[in-house]
Amino acid sequence: METLLVLGGSGLLGGKVAALGSESFKVVATHRGAKPKIPGVDFVELSKEHVEEGMALVRKTKPSAVIDTAAMHNVDRCEEERDLAWQVNAGSTGSLARVAIDIGARYVFVSTDFVFDGRKGHYREQDVPRPVNYYGETKLAGEHATLAASGDHLVARPSVIYGWDDTRLNFATWVLSSAREGKPINVVTDWIGSPTFADSLAAGILQLLKVPDGGVYHLAGADGMSRYDFAVRLVNAFGLDPAMVKPVRSADLHMKAPRPADSSLSSAKAKRHRIAVLPADEGIEAMKEQRSLDSFVPPARFKS
Repeated sequence: METLLVLGGSGLLGGKVAALGSESFKVVATHRGAKPKIPGVDFVELSKEHVEEGMALVRKTKPSAVIDTAAMHNVDRCEEERDLAWQVNAGSTGSLARVAIDIGARYVFVSTDFVFDGRKGHYREQDVPRPVNYYGETKLAGEHATLAASGDHLVARPSVIYGWDDTRLNFATWVLSSAREGKPINVVTDWIGSPTFADSLAAGILQLLKVPDGGVYHLAGADGMSRYDFAVRLVNAFGLDPAMVKPVRSADLHMKAPRPADSSLSSAKAKRHRIAVLPADEGIEAMKEQRSLDSFVPPARFKS
């Protein structure tokens, strides 16, 4: 059985990739903090900024593919801790992607819609990236490093990833847990993205490994919508009070780093390869089928 190495296996997406990948691969996944418990997955504690250790792990495990979901995601923190953000999101990526080539492995770098400036929305792969914050700059540099290592490597760009995660809050679980507790939340009306269900995204990334052509692929939900509209859909679907979701403009939040206004993505290229991520309404329904909101214990404060 071939080996799959998942970097960032303790995160929302990495955990989903590891769990689903274990059906077809021997899976080794890296983690930070508490060791996750996913049947069929061997976990190794490793932070991506420790490049030499990461390169050694790739050589030791000899995977047929490396899926890199590890990242420094907090946009404002990236603005403040630039050296660390660069090392995690860009600097280490090129080294790992080159080692993957040495052992004959394909490397998948999971990027972000935040590589775009948000001026037009519904971005396609051929549109020119122009990040408006340092997080986007580092992820774009990670893309370039990945594809410079090999034209057969892959870059997957999702947007607003959501799903059940018992280790940290994401946008959807923050909205749902807040509304369940009767806590009003301010949600912006002027940031538009393509909500991407993590389970469906994980399946799409594994399917992407079978695509012969390397390069950039958008893997995101089909719906472009504001964070506010998505939040209202979530609370309505789970039978909660939509009055808990308060519409605000992004300028009212006084964020340290700017965000793109409309970074929604077109995933038409992936669809031509029969790869598609669930639309928002179907992703929300899948969440409802997976577990009840009553069974969810919020793990930590959400930071976008």
